[in-house]
Amino acid sequence: MFGVGPLELAVILIVALVFVGPDRLPRLAADLARTIKEIRKYTSGLAAEFNEVVKDVERETDGEKSLWREVSESVGGATKQVTTAMREVRQDVMQAQGTAAGTNGSATVPPVEPTAPSTPVTSAQPATNGHANDTAHGWVDIADPDAPIPEAIAPTPKPADERVP
Repeated sequence: MFGVGPLELAVILIVALVFVGPDRLPRLAADLARTIKEIRKYTSGLAAEFNEVVKDVERETDGEKSLWREVSESVGGATKQVTTAMREVRQDVMQAQGTAAGTNGSATVPPVEPTAPSTPVTSAQPATNGHANDTAHGWVDIADPDAPIPEAIAPTPKPADERVP
């Protein structure tokens, strides 16, 4: 039950007999058995109530589960369609670049000019990145998060004698 073997149980009974005495030991054992029975009854009732509440919640959310399952399937299908379309476009561009490069320079592919970003200003700070028209139109350039940090901003390492061990 609690990892108590027969030898440990015998030691516990001998100690209880010495401290409680032979007259009160049977009454103490009966009280202990009654207490354990009440604790088991209480915990089983608590577990039954908990299981009932869980089943009620599951019954109430069955409709939402099926709705979310449908949403997940439709989003998954749309994602597959977009991925397929992107692959086809990429293949078309690669083929077009290969065709243009294979004409021995008679047709050149013009370089792609950067376009204005399409993210509106949403913060209270003005958009000032060196262009006069940025704040007038409400657009800002968003820095590439993968771009290297300029040396003026990058933290400089501490000399070896200032490092904390």
